[in-house]
Amino acid sequence: MMSSSSGTYSGSNGHMCTYETCVLKTSLTVDNFRRMFLGCSRYKVSPKCPFFKWIDNPTCVRGNEAAHFVQQKLDLLQSELQLAHERERAATQATAKATQMAEIAQDRAAKATERERKF
Repeated sequence: MMSSSSGTYSGSNGHMCTYETCVLKTSLTVDNFRRMFLGCSRYKVSPKCPFFKWIDNPTCVRGNEAAHFVQQKLDLLQSELQLAHERERAATQATAKATQMAEIAQDRAAKATERERKF
């Protein structure tokens, strides 16, 4: 329950939040894009505390319309970043394999040269 006089929230799990221990966050969801809110600094960390309070007005209609496009762009950029990471990982693995093969070839060439020298 929220006490208006003390600004303290007591969750059912016993975690205590105050306005001073909360963090200011910005929503990135489509329906509440760029809305600011206070949330527990331990949100998504055990023990979970459900404290949450909007500190600004709802996003305007145009903001909600634009949020959809911003979210699409963000999703696209995240996909492109993931693909770039996968390509980088594949290139790193290919380089390591090529280096390993070059070392094997050099070793074989050295052994062949040594056999020729002995004959």
